[in-house]
Amino acid sequence: MALADLLVPGVLAAVGIALFGLGARELWFALRIYRGEPLAVADAANDPGPVEVVGTARPEKGIVEAPFSGAESLVCEWEVQQSETTGNSGTGRQYWKTLATGLRGGPFRLEDDTASCRVEPAGSVRHLEEQTMTVPAGTTPPERIRDFVDAHSDVEPQDESVDVGPVEITLGNEQRFVERRLDPGEDCYVYGHAHYDPSAGSRAGEVNVRINGDGIRRFLIADSRERGVALEQATIGVLPAVLGAALLGAAVVVAL
Repeated sequence: MALADLLVPGVLAAVGIALFGLGARELWFALRIYRGEPLAVADAANDPGPVEVVGTARPEKGIVEAPFSGAESLVCEWEVQQSETTGNSGTGRQYWKTLATGLRGGPFRLEDDTASCRVEPAGSVRHLEEQTMTVPAGTTPPERIRDFVDAHSDVEPQDESVDVGPVEITLGNEQRFVERRLDPGEDCYVYGHAHYDPSAGSRAGEVNVRINGDGIRRFLIADSRERGVALEQATIGVLPAVLGAALLGAAVVVAL
């Protein structure tokens, strides 16, 4: 077989192996979460290192205000998206372009029946329920959204329109304002690295432990219990694993 004949199956196999490896890694992590036993917060001080803990999210030093809803939150990941069209306006494909993103919030406490510890969310991967406010093109958004747009130069208002005879034509694009929040009192799952820290607990029921992403490859925070997290993680891994397996199969067929 000539070298040129091996090129296509070789590329298919290489891409397939890469995709399958990525998917398998996510599926393995999902299985680990599903089969793992969360550690009691009170025991985290005696077992520093990678831990998974579940409980209720509580404020550490205060709360933040979510930018679009105004809700009281411990951690709020926000995103502004705008509807765009590729190609001709009549036949092009619509997609959502991200205009701006941000994160509000700082350390919070995770509390179970045994104690509470500090969680430092910086650098985490967050699986939080998404809440979206859509503002149609040419529509004046609520006051809170208007104030946000005025304060962010990378997000332009889209509520302009012109009158062409008896017809009003909107000039802007549809926008979406997305929040993913961890609010006080919500269920919380954390997979991270536990460190002994004398400053992390000073009141009754608090342990001297802070959890962050230092010293660990994966740092995950979710607003659900471990089974929900495992299911979401598995969903992330299924598609690349299936595509990778399909490309490997195609590489074998082409090579024969």
